[in-house]
Amino acid sequence: MKRGFSSIEILVLGVIFALLFAFTVPKFKSLVYKAKEGSTKHQLVRVRNAIAAYYGEHQGVYPTDDLHSLVPQYLEKMPPARVPGLPPTAHVSTGNFEQAFTKTGGWAYVNDPTDPRFGDFFVNTDKEDSYGKAWYTH
Repeated sequence: MKRGFSSIEILVLGVIFALLFAFTVPKFKSLVYKAKEGSTKHQLVRVRNAIAAYYGEHQGVYPTDDLHSLVPQYLEKMPPARVPGLPPTAHVSTGNFEQAFTKTGGWAYVNDPTDPRFGDFFVNTDKEDSYGKAWYTH
């Protein structure tokens, strides 16, 4: 009497595992993408709250530097922006809107008091989030 699996049974089992793997990998990638997106949106809110606290404590004046003035009083450190397709970085591009918005990843902050968007802080990319909304408009 022979014990063990036949080659047909092993082949069927292999096909079943391959199908299960093929269905789960795209879902897993989607979850990783959404986790990075959620983390970046949370950090965006944290930094904007720190800018608002700075604004309130400095008689209605936004920071005019690259936001190093927020550390460590308002933020422990500048958090990284994690946008899928770009390397995570905590770099803050500054200047007027056109200068700050370099689309290279990280953060952008409009620190030019003559710019109508003075005080705006956003993710420095022209990519869209998973809902189809441009990151720089969040």
